[in-house]
Amino acid sequence: MREELFQFIWQYRLYATTGDLFTSDGQFIQIVHPGYPNKNAGPDFLEARIRIGPTLWAGHVELHLKSSDWKRHHHEEDPLYNKLILHVVFQHDESIETADGSVFPTLELGPYLNQELMTRYEHLLNQTRFVPCAAHLNEITDLQWANLKSRMLSERLEQKIQEVRMTRYRVKGNWQELFYLELASGFGLHVNKDIFRQLAASIPLSLLSRCKQSLFRIEALLFGQAGMLENEFEEQYPRLLQQEYAFLRIKYNLKPLQQEHWKFLRMRPANFPTVRIAQFAALIHQSSQLAGKILEAESLHQLESLFHAELSPYWLTHYTFQEASAEKSKAPGQAFIRSLILNVLIPYVFVYGKDNAREAYCTKAMHWLNQLPAESNNILNEWKKLGAPIEHAGDSQALLHLKTTYCNPKACLRCSIGYQIMKGNPSGKHASEQQSGFTS
Repeated sequence: MREELFQFIWQYRLYATTGDLFTSDGQFIQIVHPGYPNKNAGPDFLEARIRIGPTLWAGHVELHLKSSDWKRHHHEEDPLYNKLILHVVFQHDESIETADGSVFPTLELGPYLNQELMTRYEHLLNQTRFVPCAAHLNEITDLQWANLKSRMLSERLEQKIQEVRMTRYRVKGNWQELFYLELASGFGLHVNKDIFRQLAASIPLSLLSRCKQSLFRIEALLFGQAGMLENEFEEQYPRLLQQEYAFLRIKYNLKPLQQEHWKFLRMRPANFPTVRIAQFAALIHQSSQLAGKILEAESLHQLESLFHAELSPYWLTHYTFQEASAEKSKAPGQAFIRSLILNVLIPYVFVYGKDNAREAYCTKAMHWLNQLPAESNNILNEWKKLGAPIEHAGDSQALLHLKTTYCNPKACLRCSIGYQIMKGNPSGKHASEQQSGFTS
């Protein structure tokens, strides 16, 4: 028996009995409400309602695999456990008491448990397929998929919203600086996200504004702070950038990052951080009041048009310094711009609307999310093979969250599909429906 499964069984009352429950000392017990899971210090379930004998008790419940775990966890020394009304254990091997010397009833749940349910759980944990429940996904109804994706998307958005709000807290509520840092993170993609944010944070926004009229100066500032102008160059353009940065570094007392923190390995040349920095520089140079224009944009087409920036001529024939390549425009492509919209602009606009009581911005952000085409990557390709419905970016974000947050750590007990499998009814249909072959 695993502790997480034991708590799951208690929470959803999945113990296998149609008869009465009794405490270890023989008292009749009825679980009116098992309580609410406690994520903080103290008992596992709060505000339970338990009838023991003739008395209905309201209070907290603690769960352990063995009664002796009470002492092993030193609960007898903790006053948080003084108001317990029930100790639920898989195996009752020792009598216990609270810090104030009180004793309370113990329910040994082991004899009442369904072995088949435990077998199902172990089967899920031992699966090596893309997701543990892969064999059951063809039984999931459209309504179940819709509900699951809605929940996963809400969690994904909440996660991103909290990240944006943490940044806003660090910049003391400055929306312009918040947008600048979030946009820089987006240009770093997943691999260079953190170092790109560090680069942006190392250059005051006011300094970038002073240099805005000169793309050359902005590039010198960004590449210099990125630590990419520390080498000896043969080509004239990087040497000129190096000279310009040397001047700016002294004038503004700048400290560059270390070049080795940037990741190039196993990346497509178009995603090299040198190209992304050049694109970021061009966007800063060519745009004006970008954050405000994004807030007022109505369509995805308007948003995309704001990011069509042309880079300096040097980058037509280069992906990195000193390594010439065939001439090709390095302007941001549609796929990258849509990645920025999905991962930066939508969360920013949503948070701006929430925190300024402008619900129209939140509605607009969600509209963009459902208009964007679904992302394409290996994880989503595997979901498609299993028949998961993916219609737009909201769906793809939901399934990415499901895979990384629930499926990878095999947190099946917190997933609605896992819950139905544990009950032995993945489709969620009533027994009479299953017997008659009825499908919803």
